[in-house]
Amino acid sequence: MESYRPKIHFSAEKYIINDPNGLVYYRGRYHLFHQYNIDEQIHWGHAISTDLVHWKRLPLALFPDKIGQIWSGSVVADEENNRLAAAFTYSEHGTGRQSQGIAFSYDEGMTWEKYQGNPVLTSERMDFRDPKVIYCYDKWVMVLSGGDCVLLYESRDLIHWNLLSSFSGNDEARCGTWECPDLFPMKADDGKEKWVLTVSINDGSPAGGTGMQYFTGSFDGTVFQPDAEQPNGRWMDYGKDFYAGVTWNHVPNGRRLMIAWADNWQYRDYLPTSPFKGQLSCVRELTLCKGEAGYSIKQMPVKEMESLRKNKKEYKELCIGSGEEWILGTDKQCMELNMSCLKKNIQAESFGIRIGTGEGKEFRFEFDPEAQTCTVDRRNSGVNAHEKFPGIYKGKMDFSKERISVKLLLDVSQTELFINDGELVMTNLVFPEKKYEIKLFVENGTVLIESCVIYELEACM
Repeated sequence: MESYRPKIHFSAEKYIINDPNGLVYYRGRYHLFHQYNIDEQIHWGHAISTDLVHWKRLPLALFPDKIGQIWSGSVVADEENNRLAAAFTYSEHGTGRQSQGIAFSYDEGMTWEKYQGNPVLTSERMDFRDPKVIYCYDKWVMVLSGGDCVLLYESRDLIHWNLLSSFSGNDEARCGTWECPDLFPMKADDGKEKWVLTVSINDGSPAGGTGMQYFTGSFDGTVFQPDAEQPNGRWMDYGKDFYAGVTWNHVPNGRRLMIAWADNWQYRDYLPTSPFKGQLSCVRELTLCKGEAGYSIKQMPVKEMESLRKNKKEYKELCIGSGEEWILGTDKQCMELNMSCLKKNIQAESFGIRIGTGEGKEFRFEFDPEAQTCTVDRRNSGVNAHEKFPGIYKGKMDFSKERISVKLLLDVSQTELFINDGELVMTNLVFPEKKYEIKLFVENGTVLIESCVIYELEACM
């Protein structure tokens, strides 16, 4: 239904969207391309923004042609030739064989000319897709999904590509088909530069179905070598609905920005939305932190989203005991909640947030200090359009810190939870039967909430 269309998250006007593609900052504008399924023909949709919050939908960018349909890929700014270049996967007509094509734009991404010699890269592999191109070590480098691995190629002209190496992790890390890889450098909070390799896992995530993993390590222009502390990688998001995330190329000031498809292949076709299917996460800024177990990524909504805030309500020193509930809002659709409490003031078995979604229906976040977990329960959250949709999902939550912080973005049909400045992130869809009622609760004990600030959010889509 149209009533489930999100107000602060990107969705297409109609038809089906999934993977974000071609993320590039160029001459003052952020470009967002995306997979666009129109009557089973796969195109690239296109939107632009100057602030990562308000997006203007533009006409279709790439269309199927005589070679095949247009699947996932990336865009780079080829400044030497005053153009944008798109690398994308063909699904070839008849055979379904996957190959890579190139297209160029000389008008800042508004129109595209496909290279006449396409495809530029072929393989006998069954899975051979999702090229992400970056510029490093004085050359173009492409990281590409090989199904059970990622493949790395190099080029000087974006046309002719040579294989550099492959990376497959170990058996424990490789729990499903690897898709939509990304490779990028980041400066960590200890001053060291590290390389990050992300892969999307088609089946095998902690919440079930599709999910995202990442590895930190080094890249010398030829080989990616993961850090010894994390041979199995880490998960980007412990919710059910975060997949195919990639980062923008050429963003100023060294910011690393990511957006993902907020859905799961287990039930994409069954969700109760019309005339659209599919929506994206908020844009997140990534930071890299050094800890006892090695390097890890933190994710938080971009600061630009604060421009949507209105009608602020703030509570200080809020003490809640067993069996009590504190109502933060009723009849709401789009809100941001920020909460913090000192570790010493958590004297309860658990506490959390209940979101009423209809008569006898709720979506629940529960924080457990002893188990060191955050649990999301959407078994009875409203409309469950598929047997794989309801469930309980858990992530490891660090209660050793002096202060615990929680940020929740609550949209019409989507939730994004950020714990301890984005150490733990959980993204989940929800289809309520009525507008939200938001409550705080405590089980077996008391919790003193140091600060709780809520905002209504202005619709931007």
